Amino acid sequence: MKNLQKKIIIGIVIAAVVYLAFSLYVDFDNLIEAFGMFNFLWFPLILLLSFANYYLRFERWHYYLNILKIELPRKISFAIFIGGLVMSITPGKMGELLKSYLIKEYNGTNIHKSGPIILVERLSDFVALLIVAMIGAWYFDFGRAIVLITLIVFGAILVLLSWPKAALPILHSIGKVKILHSISEKIIVAYDHSYKLLRPFPLLSMLILASIAWMLEAFGLYIILHAFNTPATFFWSTFIYSFSSIVGGLSLLPGGIGPTEGSLTILLVRTEIPLNIAFVSTFLIRIATLWFAVFIGIFGLIYFQRKVVHKKVFEIDDQ
Repeated sequence: MKNLQKKIIIGIVIAAVVYLAFSLYVDFDNLIEAFGMFNFLWFPLILLLSFANYYLRFERWHYYLNILKIELPRKISFAIFIGGLVMSITPGKMGELLKSYLIKEYNGTNIHKSGPIILVERLSDFVALLIVAMIGAWYFDFGRAIVLITLIVFGAILVLLSWPKAALPILHSIGKVKILHSISEKIIVAYDHSYKLLRPFPLLSMLILASIAWMLEAFGLYIILHAFNTPATFFWSTFIYSFSSIVGGLSLLPGGIGPTEGSLTILLVRTEIPLNIAFVSTFLIRIATLWFAVFIGIFGLIYFQRKVVHKKVFEIDDQ
């Protein structure tokens, strides 16, 4: 928990520096003016759309647990998933491996069995964003090369992982490396579980679900832009949201803080939206997505810890 607190603090500090820099660049008075123009009665709906995104991704998470026969009560599974959102401010969200540690704490499931779920989640999320962004990049003729190359690379990784005849020889070769030899068996076991999640039906159905989930957050951005009476369309909002999320993910910075905000603001200005409104729109959607996820994740962890303590007390009483 101490390491968790440090990561959250680091993410907050980075965000504070980035947002302060943007505020100084845009001019604080202009930002205040833009905030005054926004009707905050829209904000609960935007938060609801973000929560709908989390709920759809939870359904994918629980579906993956069932495929790997990891049995968890649905409420505990939801608490673990929501608790993992705290780690959204880690590079590439890979800090969400915390979910595997929570599962182990609850029922003793080995991390190398549940860990592949987090890997597949991240890959499918990223590929879903790339698919959405590729459609927009082609239509708007913006960033085609970046999106296409990234889609080919990550698409190839997914195909490779779903093709045992190609993947296993590579993994066996990696296992021969001295520093990895001791965990080579765990790597193979982890891959066996990953492969189960990447068979055609789970892969395609979960890519569709992930695409819908991310479009819900993009719709939140559209609502913000609509509230500011900007000319941005839902299609453009979806494209720039997915594109900036990809830029932030590729940066490997905690939560993509900085590159995500910068690219989204620039793309909004490209739509002839005033700089102050562009930045405030970016700030609001990041509050409603990234920081809202961290906020509710804290409650997920609190609920999980209370249930684990109760479970252990109950087990002791039975003995």
